[in-house]
Amino acid sequence: MIKENNKPMLPGEHIASIEEFEGGKNTYIASDGTVRSAAVGTKVYDLKRRIVKVDQKNSPMLPKVGDTIVGYVDMLFSSMVSVKILYINDKRSDAGFSAIASARVGARGDRDRRGGDRRATFHTGDIVRGRVVSLLNSTVHLTLAEKEYGVLYTLCFMCGGDTVRTNENTIKCVECGAFEERKLTHDYGKETFRLIHKAGK
Repeated sequence: MIKENNKPMLPGEHIASIEEFEGGKNTYIASDGTVRSAAVGTKVYDLKRRIVKVDQKNSPMLPKVGDTIVGYVDMLFSSMVSVKILYINDKRSDAGFSAIASARVGARGDRDRRGGDRRATFHTGDIVRGRVVSLLNSTVHLTLAEKEYGVLYTLCFMCGGDTVRTNENTIKCVECGAFEERKLTHDYGKETFRLIHKAGK
């Protein structure tokens, strides 16, 4: 009996323990005794022979260090944000990969007057642009710190209305007039995101 899991696997991701399955094509045995992926693809279990392999036939585009990604904030943590990837180097990505980035990027600089990190304001749904800096532990790590990275476009957190930039790191809702602070990209705005979307189709 063959069972396939369509969730894309990244190199290094845990697939099974050696007590459960023997490693097949595109896998390796890690030092902790687990079977891990050696490629990008989907895992396939042969339940009769107790072998697991990674099938590369529909390998999605994998972000690499240095790539520019555009995505939306889908989760917030105390010091990190999770970003669902939509575009890699202006090319549409439907693989469903997520990335993480530090939320400690000060909207008015990286440090406050006391010398500590200032946390920028991010909200779920913010469209952000970042650069891949690491693929450590099979996780895509981004930086949002440079001027071209950060929030690319967002709707008003209060009413869902359109927003415009008012200064370096502040936006204003054109519907309700609310002001919000963000770590904005240098080219923040709906039109920039529209051009990225058009190019990535």
